[in-house]
Amino acid sequence: MLAFLASPPELFVPAVLLALIGLALIALAHFWPDEAGVERATRWPFVLLRRRRVVTHVAPVESMPAAEANEITGAVYAFARAITWPSLVDPDAGTLEADERKRVIDGLGIVGDAWSAGILARAFEEEDGELRVAAIESLGLCDGEIVAPTLERAYSSYVVAERYAAVDGASRRGDLALLEKGLRDTDGTVALAAAYGLHRAHRDDLVDVALAGREDARANEIRRVLPMLA
Repeated sequence: MLAFLASPPELFVPAVLLALIGLALIALAHFWPDEAGVERATRWPFVLLRRRRVVTHVAPVESMPAAEANEITGAVYAFARAITWPSLVDPDAGTLEADERKRVIDGLGIVGDAWSAGILARAFEEEDGELRVAAIESLGLCDGEIVAPTLERAYSSYVVAERYAAVDGASRRGDLALLEKGLRDTDGTVALAAAYGLHRAHRDDLVDVALAGREDARANEIRRVLPMLA
């Protein structure tokens, strides 16, 4: 203030105006309300002051009611594998328990005709676990054009029991192409079953060709066990 009083008369009024403007800017920067999450810049002669609001708490998120969520995303359903093949045996069969379906699968294998093969091929598609293996085993006892391609598909399974059942069916049918493929299986039991199937088909030459130059554990096991089974 003393500096203002000592100023020349022609500068007194501008100096007072600058002081008032400075005080107004300080008050404005201090008392102006913050906008949530937005930076505000307050200009001071030759200085830019930035103030950022600090988050000190978070309000709890309100959960959306299930009814409103369904309106947005639609209802969520859990799908179960449908077992429809028993209706091919009897349209009035209804829902059968696992042990009942197992008995029907075994019975179809005993019948062993093309009609049974078609139903067992459907059972192979719809069942899983032990019943799927049982369907492959019974299918290997059947006649019909659908048997060979279904056994081929069963052999492509990652489940050893399913591949073994497919090779066993191929052995009963003399399916040389599938047996040769099984002879190269990574599981020793499946490979041995394929070798025995080729032996039953009087094609030991195919076994010899497949094992030529091989000294791995599976090949040696086949050489050791196959003569015992012959």
